[in-house]
Amino acid sequence: MSAPQKVNSKKKPGRKKKTTHSSGMYRKRITLGHSADGKPIVKAVYGKTKEELENKIAALRVERGMGAVVTNDKSTWEYWADTWKGLAYAPMGKSTKDMYNAALKHLAPLNNLKVSKLTSADLNMITAKMYADGLSKRTIKSVISAARQVCKLARKNHAMMLNIAEDVKPEKDAPVKEVAAITPAEEKALWDVRPLPYKGVADKKRAERLPLIKMMALMQLCCGPRREEVVMLRWKNINLKSNTLTIESAYDYKGKKEKGPKSISGYRDIPIPTSYASMLKDWQIKNNAVNQPLQLVFSIDGKVITEHVFSSLMDVLLDAMSNITVCDRISAGRKTKGIKPNVIRKYRFTSHQLRHTFATNAVASGVDVRTVQYLMGHSKPDMTMHYTHFSQSSWDEAREKLNKHIAPPEPAEAK
Repeated sequence: MSAPQKVNSKKKPGRKKKTTHSSGMYRKRITLGHSADGKPIVKAVYGKTKEELENKIAALRVERGMGAVVTNDKSTWEYWADTWKGLAYAPMGKSTKDMYNAALKHLAPLNNLKVSKLTSADLNMITAKMYADGLSKRTIKSVISAARQVCKLARKNHAMMLNIAEDVKPEKDAPVKEVAAITPAEEKALWDVRPLPYKGVADKKRAERLPLIKMMALMQLCCGPRREEVVMLRWKNINLKSNTLTIESAYDYKGKKEKGPKSISGYRDIPIPTSYASMLKDWQIKNNAVNQPLQLVFSIDGKVITEHVFSSLMDVLLDAMSNITVCDRISAGRKTKGIKPNVIRKYRFTSHQLRHTFATNAVASGVDVRTVQYLMGHSKPDMTMHYTHFSQSSWDEAREKLNKHIAPPEPAEAK
């Protein structure tokens, strides 16, 4: 019996590779470049004929030459939006992140589309729908801003040829929704608010916390700092001889640590109106902080007031201003007969509205807008571009005008 012949598995010299796929189509794999870790980026190209295959390869190479790379796992809008979030979100404040998260939700229809195939028309369809739905110009602008930054990142990394958001703008007559200042009646109620009579432990605890949130709210109303700046104020930042407030730090709610202000413009000195400065002096004595420069001006048990605690304190303030106790809320929730207390708040506003009211009051009292920009810590306010530059004389003038304008309301005459 003859020995079995050995099968030579090596390719014979001159043997050509197959040019067709199992599907019957012509296929060729081409390298488009290399990833950050050095691995080649390979794409398979298919064509029904050799001519179609070569044409597709040529078109792909032209696209590559213009700076675009087409890959299967890193080609969608969702991939680049998530990548941008991972790179850009770290230094952002919570409110900015919330704005961009909302913007990216509006851009969700693009998620499964390849960025290399998108055009400005795709984005225009989204903004046009937002306009038709009556959304504000500010909201539409935030969506366009998010789109521009995602496209910028994708283009920089050769995933698309053009930034489709560059020429997209909101409709000129899109509604402008501005943050409203609180009303004079709300200002008066804030100055006048006092702890409510309490019957239970919960109401007693609220009565104890009310002076704290009232002082914090008045700080924003009278001086205009951001919420994250208020909670990091130390007594060294307050000069009660010159009645000056210095902003040099803020609180990172996500990272749970102290940080610098939002921008370089955030470092600033703000005049404290005389009426509020007097309250701060009493507050300092009450908290045994006369010789404690590093002590926080506003805290609970010496700890920084977190975002959640701040929100709960605002509830305490608004309920007290609206004359609503915890007992009232409990009674309103019970399924009992009889008259139930009204637990709908008469006064409703946010801490940001208090900051906005400060700016509104400053302008109303005659402070020039460029100086208001400085006092607010804004870096790029469009509305101030045509106004005068900041000067020390305008800062001193702002102090005098604010002192005259911001003061506790006169007590009502006894009947």
